[in-house]
Amino acid sequence: MASLADLTGHFWQTIWDDPANKELKETRENPETLLPGDKVTIPDLREKAESRETDLIHTFKRKGVPVKVVFTVAEQGADGKVFSDKFYILKVGKRRYEGKTDQDGKLEHWVAPSAKSGELTVDINEDGYPPWLTWEIGVGMLGPADTRQGATDRLRNLGYLSEDGESSEATLESAVSRFQSDAGLEQTGNLDSETTTALEKEHGD
Repeated sequence: MASLADLTGHFWQTIWDDPANKELKETRENPETLLPGDKVTIPDLREKAESRETDLIHTFKRKGVPVKVVFTVAEQGADGKVFSDKFYILKVGKRRYEGKTDQDGKLEHWVAPSAKSGELTVDINEDGYPPWLTWEIGVGMLGPADTRQGATDRLRNLGYLSEDGESSEATLESAVSRFQSDAGLEQTGNLDSETTTALEKEHGD
């Protein structure tokens, strides 16, 4: 929704809360989890008038454009090692961000809603690990956790699935079972509501 707002000149809340999108809002619940086939109504822009002195240069800034991306650098599983205080380089679009992960291994930045991909490189610098680790990341492409693709992406992000290649039903079921074990749930291998809720919580949705 944020990228649609960026393209059309709206705040994302204006589009999301428009009465014409009531059914979509009730179905998706999260404005950043739209799926192919979803229909979004874009309302007309409302003109805003501002009084300013003539013969001067004025700068107008549009509020609410950036969106926040959050990543946690840690091993898979509920008790996985967290990599805190690690230097990182995050590249999103044409922008480059640098910093250190916090005590929970987390980093966050405001990026352009139009960004679709990026690269995160972290200086691990610990025995038993490569000096640097790099991940290709997708921005704004995460589907709902109760869909196969949404669950697959979250399990892959958490390290339960390989970074490359399609996941077969058997592979996905195995990954779900391992996640359920770590989360203290019954190991059924099925994406039931309890599992998808736990998956969203662990992933940090």
